[in-house]
Amino acid sequence: MRILALAASPGDAEMCCGGTLARVAATRGAVAICTLGNGNSLGSDLPPRELADTHRAEAEAAAKSLGAELFWFGHSDFSVANDAVTRMQLVEVLRKFRPNALLVPAPVDAHHDLRDVSRLALDAAHLAAAPTARTEQEPLDAPPAVFAYQPRWLEGFTPDTYVDVSDTIDTKQAAIAHLKTLAQWYLTRRGIDIAEAAETVSAYRGLQAGVDFAEAFAAASVAGSSATTRILP
Repeated sequence: MRILALAASPGDAEMCCGGTLARVAATRGAVAICTLGNGNSLGSDLPPRELADTHRAEAEAAAKSLGAELFWFGHSDFSVANDAVTRMQLVEVLRKFRPNALLVPAPVDAHHDLRDVSRLALDAAHLAAAPTARTEQEPLDAPPAVFAYQPRWLEGFTPDTYVDVSDTIDTKQAAIAHLKTLAQWYLTRRGIDIAEAAETVSAYRGLQAGVDFAEAFAAASVAGSSATTRILP
């Protein structure tokens, strides 16, 4: 099993599907996080460039605690887009990591970063298996299965797939603990304790799934991708 989680901003993947990544890693699967935005607007005490560097260092620590590889695009906040350059950059990552499944933010918010990343993921997943889309890496045999997650716990998300993360909730929380700058921003700007919120939502999804803690996803359709068996653990 190889799973790559795509995030528009630092922390999105760790907070929303970190338990799933940790579960796959614990069973000798390969996991990775690909973060597009660099978080240079998520804080106020540092200049944007230093803030982005801080978020990257904390994201690297969080990924390491999950057993995940980190791909960092470093795009400035509010500039993430489904453009040709970024699309082929993601195709190259997909061909290098070669995931069975791609976890992406659901387009449930008015923020264009989330909308564009969702579309970007579907387009890149399809192109990653297209021989005529040329990169340094060889094309995939087939597009990875794509599953959307609820980004930043926003409304408007309806899941159809649950992953039991009862055994890895502590690992997820340990990863979130590394995101100190993001945690301070959420607490100051929105009054949200991200560690508490992540555990509460996981407990709620667990209640829906009949386990202690779970993470929820919605399968997305990708041209050329098909599966008759369950892909996520």
